[in-house]
Amino acid sequence: MAIIRPFQGMRYNPSLVGDLSAVVSPPYDVISPSERIFYHERHPNNFVRLILGEERPKDNRSNNRFTRSKQYLNQWLRDGVLEMDETPAVYVYEQKYKKAGRTFVIRGFTVLVRIEDYANGVILPHENTLAKPKSDLIKLIRTTQANYDSIYGLYPDPDQEITPMLDNCAAGTPAAEAIDKDSVHHRLWIVKDKRRIAQVAGFLADKEIVIADGHHRYETSLAYRDEMRALDTSANGDKPYDYVLMTIVNVYGKDVTIFPTHRMVGNLPKDMASGLLSMLSSLFNVESVAYNNVTGAMAKRGGKSIGLITDEDAHLLTLRAEPQTLIDKPRALCELDLTILHNLILEDTLEIDEYCLKNEINLAYTRDEEEAKARVRSGEFQMAFLLNPIKVESVLEVARVGEKMPQKATYFYPKLISGLALRKM
Repeated sequence: MAIIRPFQGMRYNPSLVGDLSAVVSPPYDVISPSERIFYHERHPNNFVRLILGEERPKDNRSNNRFTRSKQYLNQWLRDGVLEMDETPAVYVYEQKYKKAGRTFVIRGFTVLVRIEDYANGVILPHENTLAKPKSDLIKLIRTTQANYDSIYGLYPDPDQEITPMLDNCAAGTPAAEAIDKDSVHHRLWIVKDKRRIAQVAGFLADKEIVIADGHHRYETSLAYRDEMRALDTSANGDKPYDYVLMTIVNVYGKDVTIFPTHRMVGNLPKDMASGLLSMLSSLFNVESVAYNNVTGAMAKRGGKSIGLITDEDAHLLTLRAEPQTLIDKPRALCELDLTILHNLILEDTLEIDEYCLKNEINLAYTRDEEEAKARVRSGEFQMAFLLNPIKVESVLEVARVGEKMPQKATYFYPKLISGLALRKM
């Protein structure tokens, strides 16, 4: 089902840039405005110049952050800051970090994956996307003809068949390594051996890949592929634009982690916001809880409640009935508290429709309970809903039944680092 290919990665030359920790960056979509400045100032060759360059007052169609990205890329290649690996390879990628006294290790493969329409059932999405990010991404890929950020994909290997090969590769000396601002250690190994590459390709040949992170990147690459096919009508066989850069990880790996993404809600009529608890009382048990630890109270209830915070109060909302009796969706999807929130509260009760969701008119997102409280107390938002983590296996189950979670459903941690290996078409 999934077709993968090795590729000639472009990688930083440590002899010119020094410690790679100073030149790599997070993916473009998790870089805050202040972090954007930080990474620009950190090193003259920091990867942020390619993925999220500065915007200047005199930018125009011929001189903007996308054209400058192309200029930086070409200049860095000429200067030897970036070097192209001589041989097509598969790259083994590892993330290692400590949390609560335990060491977590996540390993996967960075490869090219053949782009498929979702309808083919080979590459599966698990959540809906927002409108704006794709418009910027299509400009970047058209201008640079490069894959900077890797899509994060999941493959099913419950019996850990391919894991020994990953472990064996990771026992050697890495070709590149960096430590990010959260102290996550990222390492990369180059696999040139054709037998090992064939082993990976053969193993994945009958598997589907679920997009964990990078839906906007994938859908932009899909749109770019279609654009290029329309222009290249004489093309025969696979072309570079038929493939996209992807890092794929076993969905059954014990250390794959998802953090919840909470919802902050605003721009609602005042009477609707003030009357919400009354409107919800027919469907939910409403329980007052201490304001200082709402997610802790949610965890004690077994992950079956949604947290609601206003400027003064905090409550837990627990659905009275089985969700399948109220939501016309497959069990894998409607049992998620995220689905309950979006269908029964945001859409049915607060009347926030799909257009408003997609264009972020009423919603903003955060992983931080304290940030949600602060922004509600400041009056920036009228309320916030706190969610439980989603199990990694649930992502696979939802994708397999052909459904999608709402936008910003999952936050896979750690994020893939940007800059260890990139791909030019």
